[in-house]
Amino acid sequence: MTERDLLRTALIIPPKGRAVLCVWAAVPGVFCAPFVFWQGVAAGAGFCLLWGFLVYCLWARACSFAAVLGERTVTVYSGVALPVRQVLPRRAVTSVRLLRTPLLRLGGVSLLIVAAPGAKLILPAIPAQQAGLLAHILAEEAP
Repeated sequence: MTERDLLRTALIIPPKGRAVLCVWAAVPGVFCAPFVFWQGVAAGAGFCLLWGFLVYCLWARACSFAAVLGERTVTVYSGVALPVRQVLPRRAVTSVRLLRTPLLRLGGVSLLIVAAPGAKLILPAIPAQQAGLLAHILAEEAP
């Protein structure tokens, strides 16, 4: 994949990436559930339903995520009920961090954090090859 290919496509979270995000979100609930069940079965069941709904909301938001590399900007679209668009000029990028945990590596995805004065873009669980190329492109322009 080249920069020209990246300019023509949007970065979306693949199904394995959404699964990784949902696992990350579910783990705290799994650890907390026994303590809530200790308070009572109804409280535990309510907690599990609420936590499951929160994980579902994260999955739905991950389905709506798209990052687009433009000639002069990086634009991120996300949101289901309240769509959000974040635009970051490419020349304003001060640092780029690429994170790969074992779970991300297993899913073939990476976490990319792009920082600029007054802004921080977090691109979760995007395909590793595209994340590496985007990090390289943005790091070249960083001062």
